[in-house]
Amino acid sequence: MKAKEKQMPINNFLFPLLFIVCATILEMVNFLYLFKGEGGIVLPSYFLFDFAIILMLAGLIFVVHNRVAMLVMFIFLIFVQTALNIVNSTMYNMFGDILSFDLLALGGEATSSITADVIDWGGAFLNLGVFAVMITGAILLFKYNKKTIKIKYFSVSVIVIAVFILFQSSGLGFYVLQQNTLHEATVGQSEIESSDKYLWDNFQFKLEAFKKFGNYGFYTKSVLNLIFDEKASDEEMQYYVDYIDSGYQPEDPTAPLYGDNLIVILCESIDWYAIDYFNTPTLYSIASGNNSLVFTEFYARNRTNNSEGIVLNGSMPKDISITEAYYNGYNFDYALPKVFKATTEEEAVATYIHCNNRSFYSRDITHIDGFGFDYLYTREDYTGEQEYGGWGKWITDVDFVGNLIDYAIPDSERFLTFIATMSTHGPYTYDNPYYKEYYQIYQNNFEQYKAWAEVNTPYFNIPEDENDLALFNRYKSAAIDLDRLVANILAELKERGRADDTSIVLFADHNSYYHDLSLKVKGIEKIEYYKTFAYNIPFMIYSPKLTGGQGQIIDTFCNTYDILPTICDLYGLPQNTSLLFGYSVFSEEIENSFFVSHLNGMFTQNIYSLNISDIDIVGENVTEEEIAKFKENANNFFKKQEELEVIYSSGINGTIDINASFV
Repeated sequence: MKAKEKQMPINNFLFPLLFIVCATILEMVNFLYLFKGEGGIVLPSYFLFDFAIILMLAGLIFVVHNRVAMLVMFIFLIFVQTALNIVNSTMYNMFGDILSFDLLALGGEATSSITADVIDWGGAFLNLGVFAVMITGAILLFKYNKKTIKIKYFSVSVIVIAVFILFQSSGLGFYVLQQNTLHEATVGQSEIESSDKYLWDNFQFKLEAFKKFGNYGFYTKSVLNLIFDEKASDEEMQYYVDYIDSGYQPEDPTAPLYGDNLIVILCESIDWYAIDYFNTPTLYSIASGNNSLVFTEFYARNRTNNSEGIVLNGSMPKDISITEAYYNGYNFDYALPKVFKATTEEEAVATYIHCNNRSFYSRDITHIDGFGFDYLYTREDYTGEQEYGGWGKWITDVDFVGNLIDYAIPDSERFLTFIATMSTHGPYTYDNPYYKEYYQIYQNNFEQYKAWAEVNTPYFNIPEDENDLALFNRYKSAAIDLDRLVANILAELKERGRADDTSIVLFADHNSYYHDLSLKVKGIEKIEYYKTFAYNIPFMIYSPKLTGGQGQIIDTFCNTYDILPTICDLYGLPQNTSLLFGYSVFSEEIENSFFVSHLNGMFTQNIYSLNISDIDIVGENVTEEEIAKFKENANNFFKKQEELEVIYSSGINGTIDINASFV
């Protein structure tokens, strides 16, 4: 009996093949555009990871079988890849970073700083143009290609399943094959810096991993890492408990500020050029060494949540959020608020103040129950007359903190107060109605300031371009608000009789990255990411008691990781060196200070690297010994980072009670 012929639309085969071609082209467009300043990278080094996942997705398109559903699935997958390309081009243009799942875990906070005026429209239009051509082609194919092929000996279902299995097995085969070709460290090489297999396993260098493994490889492995995150075995648990206990350092009653009060001010987006004699006289006085320690070689490059977390905890996880760590059972025993309150027999109160939503970066979860703050005051607690006008149209810091000043500076209790500012955050593309007075002050001072800046800060350029100058002027005006906040705090301390036993730590979380303002003022091109001057920002400690009225300019390299160890050193706080990534500026170990950004890159003031192996020399007369020390410190940092990831993922805590001496 003659087999009955069946018809199968040829589009059922063409759509998966079209997806493979289009996905590969989009990947090429993405790489050529993103890394155009790096010699034109066309495809990831290990493209088979990309190709394997693309094949598997093509198999999913094929198995759908229904022609309308296939078209919809094709459009959806190509749209997701296009959208991802646009997001990554914007983030790379803005931060030098790409989207990752640790950012997605943060929710809207991670993308709230991306406004229409900072979108990389060049990358957006390029990707949308390619997307439009691809979708048009797919729709035309769907509409006009009615050809079929005849199936004689097998049912359509058998053909569909067989081809689907072929796609999946081929994709899986390519995936495994590529894994087996990953470069591994050879004898005499550091695994961290030289092994692509190590990079594949933990994505220690995020952008480097993206370049080598591609869109599909990078995000697929990221998902697998989240699902199969590393947890300590029962045998390893004791090792990590002992590891934490071994780092415990008890309080030191002989420390110069032991038992005193502390105010920490995170100065949002503050660059050194935000401070000048005419517009910010209080900050200028502190930055000049008036009753203060000024750290002129302080560097940082992170988002605010990372900078804040590092200062409060001395370290920061890479792969999971601190919120996840809290839910995993990690207790943050050595966070600043907890160790501050564990010092001396006198009771102390720890307060956090920030002019944003209570839930922003889940601070309502981590800061009270996790870090140990007693009170969390946010925009919900503000009772003043100003109103939040949307992202960038902030309530002034001076008014916000002034409204909560009784909580910021208690009359009698020993206290720690952490204030995160907002006024200088940006964007700087529109006027804030509450800054009207600041704009006028700055305008009145502009000519005098300009003449002063030419002589005193010639390494900063006041923009000549009209649009850039407008951004600069708004930023400088916003800095007046920070200056008034600091002035008011100093006045309140004096009025309340707390000036003699209170010191203030002021530090910038990052430079004024919005609209590349910092780069323009510092005369640095976007592709010159290795110029560490871009990340040189303020860190100062105002403390008449500590300085004896003299003040000191300190030019030792230090970074965000060194702030908590320095505070612990000055205040004699108990600390845990196993959990600290930095060193006290006043210790001999500060020569090992080493900064690794959660955005991208690692550096000291003279050396920059993306992956340890490839070194950019920034300073003069850098020796081979210094390069070797740089690599050694980098490897030590990342080994410690690995330990922290396991500790946070597994919720491992030490056994030493930091309050034990008072029980």
